Amino acid sequence: MYSATKSINLGKLCKTIANSNNNIQSVEIVSKSGLILEKWNSDKTIKMSGINKKKNLERCLLDISLGEELDDLYGPIQYHFPEGNFAMFSFPFNENLVVVTTTKNVSPISLATKIAHIISRFH
Repeated sequence: MYSATKSINLGKLCKTIANSNNNIQSVEIVSKSGLILEKWNSDKTIKMSGINKKKNLERCLLDISLGEELDDLYGPIQYHFPEGNFAMFSFPFNENLVVVTTTKNVSPISLATKIAHIISRFH
């Protein structure tokens, strides 16, 4: 179970990432078993079907778990999944993942770099 301090830090991490770009729709901290530890949603979230979001999250978690055997060789891999009007990014964070959903109106490389820098400050 997470302590109140860790929960506050996870909430602060979500809000800091969310405030870094107006196109961010949601930020979630997810355990490797798929449990959502912290979540932030934009007030102006464009609806993505819950089934599509869950399918993409499951695909993302599967790819990450399969790719972990290559982490020693290549380092932790960050993922980017475009889907319809959305893009989903995931980043390793301690033993968890940070999953960010955005509209497609972003530069994936610059946004991923910005988010990676934010996450590194919270380690």
